Amino acid sequence: MRIIGNSVRTLVAGALLGGLAFAQSDRLVIGIGAEVQSMDPMVATDVASFTRLNAIMEPLVVFDPSFALQPRLAHSWELADDISTLTFYLRDDVVYHNGHPFTSADVRYTFETVLDPDAGASNAALYAAIGEIETPDDYTVVFHLNQPHVFLINNMARMPIVPNDPEHDHSVHPIGTGPYSFVSQVRDDRMILERFDDYWGGAGELQFLEYRVIPENSTRLLAFEAGELDVTQTQLPTTELERLEADPNWVMERTPGTGYTFLAFNTEVAPFDDYRVRQALNHLIPREALVERIINGNGFPGISMLLPTMAWFNPDGPEFDYNPERARELLEEAGVSFDTPFRLHTNQDNVRLQVAEVLAFEFTQIGLEVEIHSEEAAAFLARIQQTSDYDLIISGWSGQLDPDRAMIRQFHSGDDGTANYPNYFNPRVDELLELGAATDPTSQESIDIYREASDIIVSESPYAFIWYAEEIALYHPYVEGWTVHGYSPATFQNAHLITKNQ
Repeated sequence: MRIIGNSVRTLVAGALLGGLAFAQSDRLVIGIGAEVQSMDPMVATDVASFTRLNAIMEPLVVFDPSFALQPRLAHSWELADDISTLTFYLRDDVVYHNGHPFTSADVRYTFETVLDPDAGASNAALYAAIGEIETPDDYTVVFHLNQPHVFLINNMARMPIVPNDPEHDHSVHPIGTGPYSFVSQVRDDRMILERFDDYWGGAGELQFLEYRVIPENSTRLLAFEAGELDVTQTQLPTTELERLEADPNWVMERTPGTGYTFLAFNTEVAPFDDYRVRQALNHLIPREALVERIINGNGFPGISMLLPTMAWFNPDGPEFDYNPERARELLEEAGVSFDTPFRLHTNQDNVRLQVAEVLAFEFTQIGLEVEIHSEEAAAFLARIQQTSDYDLIISGWSGQLDPDRAMIRQFHSGDDGTANYPNYFNPRVDELLELGAATDPTSQESIDIYREASDIIVSESPYAFIWYAEEIALYHPYVEGWTVHGYSPATFQNAHLITKNQ
């Protein structure tokens, strides 16, 4: 086993933060673990980007902490009985940070740009069901669907609306309707947002939000305990959770998350093109031990891409126990032996690197040597999203609130599979996922469709699901109006309600 890549920074908080005074009552200093991928919401796909973007920009609807859809730029909406149209009725009291009024033309522009093949939107496939977009007046938008998609509105809750201005570059200076406007960014250091006094929801008390990038978990915690950060909803050193929860000097909140950590196999690379080899490695993942020793019980062993809280989750579906003997049998059946090392890529997150090290050790039981390559978060995302230059990866998903979102991008082989990192193909899975998007999600038929699809995928193992995790928020008692959110990109969507009472 070899680890290749930049070492994770382990600077003391005082040196990292430069001794700056962050106790000012006019700003909230937020500790965050990764730099943004992009500030253009049509390009960004990562949690770190949307943790900032959702304080700057707003979608038509949002997820509240219970994951229910709530009005935002739209005050109401209607889905036709035959799922042919989805109509939104917009607020008429909204302006952008540049003073331009928000209208239906902006909604139309946003989604037409997302769907434009030349625009390069990362998640265009999520909106492929949209055909014509009609704007009968300034505050009504009618989406005519070219195919039924019962989960489309959930996807729309993740797409902020941008002004109708083709010349503006949001990756340089994002403009939205949210409670805070963009001021500046120094990459790998900080981003400053300023209160938008004309925000339709009422201007907040805090003048500034300051996001501080501190990739290493223990360093981020040290900065928080030193009073240099006000809040953080990121991974924390799991060995410290019990102590933090019991300490009256701050507040720690925990809630079930909406995602999981996984190992993915590039199914176009031999011998991972054989499902028996993938199953063998799946049997070498000590999930219970990883949950206990690496995340200190902050989660539970992974089973599938569907959360056990979902109606579509199959409690009787296939699972992979830790079974080295079965792993060896599967390799023998496949007639495979390993002659060269394979590359396992992940980002510089300490927890994922620990998982990579454990798996690399476990895989030696069947003669597989792994080289661990750690990369800065944006470089890692670029690798897996823009190339197939990897053998295995360790990554994670968040926000898997419905079965379509949890499956179509990751496991559909066509244009819908925009995040199909394993390059997985199964025609029956494609058929089921397309059928599920057109089926009443409250029906038994929907449950049966997605259970069959998930059973096939879990069995064929393009992913090995490692664990489901909790979301943890840590903040000082003087911070009010903020709480943990199970869908972490939405953590600061209501930043105008946060106060500091020091």
